[in-house]
Amino acid sequence: MPQKVQSIAEAADRLTKPFTHTVIGQVDDYCAYLSRFQGSYRFHKHDKDEMYLVLEGEINIDYPDGQCVTLRERESIVVKAGETHRSRSEEESLVLMFKAHDLFAE
Repeated sequence: MPQKVQSIAEAADRLTKPFTHTVIGQVDDYCAYLSRFQGSYRFHKHDKDEMYLVLEGEINIDYPDGQCVTLRERESIVVKAGETHRSRSEEESLVLMFKAHDLFAE
């Protein structure tokens, strides 16, 4: 039986606060999280890789050594397991994150 079609636009409309998210799909142990970014998240790390894909807007991934990677619409990056990082966005942005279903900031 086919799975239900997910509307990214409808899911995005349900995200009303910065750094809130909703799961839009799961593949094995990984989930696709749709999230709204604005402002700065705290520095953190994970024990598994995670991927950011910017759908709308622009975000920065900051590292404690001062390095910063800017992602614009339709750009992505994989943050490797164990890398301390934070996400930051001056303007509201919509981001699709791929990470293990139990992977949240430590």
